[in-house]
Amino acid sequence: MIVLLVVLAGCKQQATKEQEHAAHTKTDTTVIVSKPVFQPLRLENPAHELLLETYWQLQAALVESNAFGARKAALLLEEATKQVKNKKVIVEKAIAILQEADLEKQRNHFSVISQELIQLVESEGIREGAAYVAFCPMAMEDKGAYWLTQEKEVINPYFGASMLTCGSIEKTLE
Repeated sequence: MIVLLVVLAGCKQQATKEQEHAAHTKTDTTVIVSKPVFQPLRLENPAHELLLETYWQLQAALVESNAFGARKAALLLEEATKQVKNKKVIVEKAIAILQEADLEKQRNHFSVISQELIQLVESEGIREGAAYVAFCPMAMEDKGAYWLTQEKEVINPYFGASMLTCGSIEKTLE
């Protein structure tokens, strides 16, 4: 029996060493997107700024392919729209994202929200800071889709890690 216990203890130690080695040599395929510090985007209407803040959160969740995070951000976006008149489409699409667990369907709704916010920023104008209109020709089944971003580089919310830099900056809004 003592021999059996010694053999089992030795096997356990060997398995632990192999697990430790595997943990140290494991390749991590997680995409980490650095989050640069942005100059705040200032619009004439502070309520619109709140819309953009929650939009950036939604966009970040989609970049990370985080459907649950997108739902949380959509809830904040829906709340922010209560401070703004005539934003029925944004409210409807935020609610649709809230009710949707499928990431691709969330991204479809995000596309509509993006169009609405691009129009809002273009029509209202920017008091301080800058935003960029980005375009991915492969999004929405190769129909293409736009989004608003604070970054000069493309970080694609429509494909996440699979095609993180697909697209181009089409316009600068200042």
